Amino acid sequence: MKFRFVSLSLLSFSALLPLTPSFTPAAKACLIYDVTTQVAIRGSQTPAQQENNVTTGSDDKCFNNVVGGTTTQVGIGAGEVKQGHDAQYFVGGGNQNNTGLTTPTITVTPTTQVDVYSPAHDPNFINGVTGQ
Repeated sequence: MKFRFVSLSLLSFSALLPLTPSFTPAAKACLIYDVTTQVAIRGSQTPAQQENNVTTGSDDKCFNNVVGGTTTQVGIGAGEVKQGHDAQYFVGGGNQNNTGLTTPTITVTPTTQVDVYSPAHDPNFINGVTGQ
């Protein structure tokens, strides 16, 4: 009988664990993001020139702060396509950090570059098909 009581007590205690508050303070890191998409649909036989240059920086006291941006560039035409994106981000300050923990700065800079040759935009191809 005592074994059942102990088992039931442990089961009841383990069921309450998710409801107890965490004693570890939450630390909020700083974030820098730059999401860039470059799309070239060109009639030129020359591949598109697509560049993305992102420079980031932060101070040592940055806490719970975010800075960033998104860029979309679309170039459609018969000629060569040149696309460039230069960005500089600095994140600092933020809320007062009373946790005593040092938080990192997280940097996320995904880039998507699409380069498509389109015969429909190539005047040489169109002239060859129509016999002109």
